[in-house]
Amino acid sequence: MEVNIADILKNEGFKKDFYFFEDIQNRDIQFYGEKIRITEPVKVQGYAVNYEGKIRVCINIRTKILRTCSRCLGSFYEEADYDAEYVFVKTSEKPDEDVYLIKGDTISLDSIVIDEIASQMTMKPLCKTDCKGLCPKCGKNKNIHDCNCKFEEVDPRLQILSSFLEK
Repeated sequence: MEVNIADILKNEGFKKDFYFFEDIQNRDIQFYGEKIRITEPVKVQGYAVNYEGKIRVCINIRTKILRTCSRCLGSFYEEADYDAEYVFVKTSEKPDEDVYLIKGDTISLDSIVIDEIASQMTMKPLCKTDCKGLCPKCGKNKNIHDCNCKFEEVDPRLQILSSFLEK
């Protein structure tokens, strides 16, 4: 995914629209120990505009990602729809400035798109907001089967209070 910006660099205020439909399916991303799989082509739509000697690139990224639920360990698909904005310059006066350097007449969006997908994903993925997870005793998925496990463990600090319930 490369955007040719040769004509944009020459003309202040010039805007160029772009659209990519990139097939990077079955490409795994490592995200905090979780292997994430992109399952449909990534759609990248946006524009690049020259202002004050800088190139501002605004993009929208859409795809579908196969994730693992952090409660029940089941697989589910997460819709990815992210907006992002980046600034590119020929040279940077300040090394800590949040800009990218332009090399040549093209801007490569491949690594930017992958990084944006990884950075926008939820840290604790859930297959649904009310996921019941796994039973800590028998290991059954409580979304599918109810278990009859009894949990009568009492915190030792509160053990004395259980005597009030017995009376």
